[in-house]
Amino acid sequence: MHRHGDGWRGYRAAKAAARRRAAQEHADWRDDLGRTEELLGAATKRLAGTGKDPRQGFGKHRRSHEAKLGGQVRAVRERLDHLRRNPVAPPPELLRFKAALPATGREHQDAGPLAELDGVAVGERLRLDGLLTIGPGERLLVTGGNGAGKTTLLRVLAGDLEPDVGTVRRSRSARIGYLAQELPARSSRLPLLTAFAAGRPGPPEEYAERLLALGLFREEDLHVPVAALSAGQQRRLQIATLVTRPADLLVLDEPTNHIALDLIEDLEAALAAYRGAVVAVSHDRGFRHRFPGNRLNLRAGRNS
Repeated sequence: MHRHGDGWRGYRAAKAAARRRAAQEHADWRDDLGRTEELLGAATKRLAGTGKDPRQGFGKHRRSHEAKLGGQVRAVRERLDHLRRNPVAPPPELLRFKAALPATGREHQDAGPLAELDGVAVGERLRLDGLLTIGPGERLLVTGGNGAGKTTLLRVLAGDLEPDVGTVRRSRSARIGYLAQELPARSSRLPLLTAFAAGRPGPPEEYAERLLALGLFREEDLHVPVAALSAGQQRRLQIATLVTRPADLLVLDEPTNHIALDLIEDLEAALAAYRGAVVAVSHDRGFRHRFPGNRLNLRAGRNS
């Protein structure tokens, strides 16, 4: 656990400084290792020129020059052994989300709404009076207190939940990508790569390069069972699955949950460049502040 002051800027500055120090320490270790290897080679060569085996001892009856060279060889060899036993690893490669969110091209067409919710109600959790329309390329942030029905609305919009009352109309040609708020209650025992490739043609190995190219995982993660991944890694798997399938509409429920601050910035940049429609719910004040487009504020009871 490391504490950093001065807010987000201070945290980033401290992390960058720590990474520079780690990189310099690794570089210094590599330089020291290289110099020591060269010294050992040179000292061994000089000792061999005396006609003596450098692995032999040097007693008091040896000539002083040979003894001195032998001592140098032993000292350098000990230094080299110490360096090799105590390597200084380079700082780990930073994971940065590099994907462009793929749209289907529908945003260029005047094809009418992607989805419409008319008079929708789900038990006591959600009640919408009137018509909610999501058009191509639209941005909508759904806000409201706990229990106002935000997640329920997104589930209805994504087709994950049928309403008790009202009508839901979705364009037959529209593709909807849904990022649920919660992680799966029972995580899969499948390896990460196999879980990512599920439902795609061909063997999982064909998708390794594609998954790694997103910048969300390292190669050593690919064969870890999903159940053994951290909450953040499982969330990144959900994001990886979402962003590698073209969609006309992204329905995002708390997209910044469980992910690092750097990744939030990368995700926001990808969303800004995405040409499809986005409907999102978030309690993240920064995400809400920077989110462009319209707002729909839900309140417990009726909403219009």
